[in-house]
Amino acid sequence: MQKTLSQLREGARNRADMTLDSDSVDDTEANLYVNEAYHELYDLITSADDARQFTVNATIPPQVGTYSFRLPSDFYRVVSLHVRRGEYYVPALPADPSMYAELADNPSEIGPPRYFVRWDINTGERFVFVFPAPTPETLAITYWPQPAELSLDSDSVDNPSSWLEFVTVSAGIRMLDKVERDATALLLAKRQLEARIRKAVYASDFNSPRMIRDVAHRYGFGGFGGYYNW
Repeated sequence: MQKTLSQLREGARNRADMTLDSDSVDDTEANLYVNEAYHELYDLITSADDARQFTVNATIPPQVGTYSFRLPSDFYRVVSLHVRRGEYYVPALPADPSMYAELADNPSEIGPPRYFVRWDINTGERFVFVFPAPTPETLAITYWPQPAELSLDSDSVDNPSSWLEFVTVSAGIRMLDKVERDATALLLAKRQLEARIRKAVYASDFNSPRMIRDVAHRYGFGGFGGYYNW
């Protein structure tokens, strides 16, 4: 189901029973609440370990240091990272940032490679640090891109109806909170939707068209054979 920002905004007002009270929550505020609700939905969906509805496969962009690689500009969260060793791509394991010095001083080739993600507070750029240092263009990543940001009334999202209902309910709760009205009924509806969405996501048919699957490849990244088809 496809809905525009204006439809989601008005849907939230309907759920909050505020259709005649737009002065209390103007369109700018309502748009903010819709985006916050959509991002909340996105986190709910991607919190499932096997939820791949939004995932993207990519090779890592250029290396910028001994251990650091710049992540794709739309990067949000890592699903998996693989490092090429000889003929094969092997899975890397996440490391605690506090381990940076230890890993940098002792980059052991024994065992799986380790990585952690860091944000540059000044530029907003995202980097992945990998130990031991791989050679350039030997990293492959599966990640969740950043969620959509809706700004124009005509901007739209195309998701299952229950997902979009979650957005209108969650945005409606924010509207009621803003005007200090009781949101108990919508909070109950939201909890029911959360349970319904989680159950559906974990039971997803991964042959579904809305899933972006790991592509075929050579050397075993994400599977056991085939050829690169990035």
